[in-house]
Amino acid sequence: MVQDFLTRANPKQKKDFMELRSTLLALPEVEESLEIDELKGDWCPVYRVRGKDLVWVHFGERMFVNVPIEAKFEKKAFEDENLDDEVVESIKEAEDVGDMKWATVELRSSGAVESLFPLLKLRHSFLRS
Repeated sequence: MVQDFLTRANPKQKKDFMELRSTLLALPEVEESLEIDELKGDWCPVYRVRGKDLVWVHFGERMFVNVPIEAKFEKKAFEDENLDDEVVESIKEAEDVGDMKWATVELRSSGAVESLFPLLKLRHSFLRS
């Protein structure tokens, strides 16, 4: 299902996504699905842990991810010294959507994908605790 979806991604996005996807699926209890983002109307790969959102991946001119930021998780993220400055800035700028804040991180390079991993691992452990 996700493989068919990737036929629409450009080669660089596909490479970055496959790196991101393999790291996410290597984490325990991560489930992958393909769903429509109701706000943007786009089909997106979605990753969840125990039924809770870990990350939504979006493709367009640029690839970006949306990460839910609950108050308790936000506090943990700001205390974590392993997070990249750009990632921390995206958490500070997280937008309120309904009853949840969502951080958007653009993935402009494979380095950006790598800088996102500490946040995703922190979120993963938060969802499993």
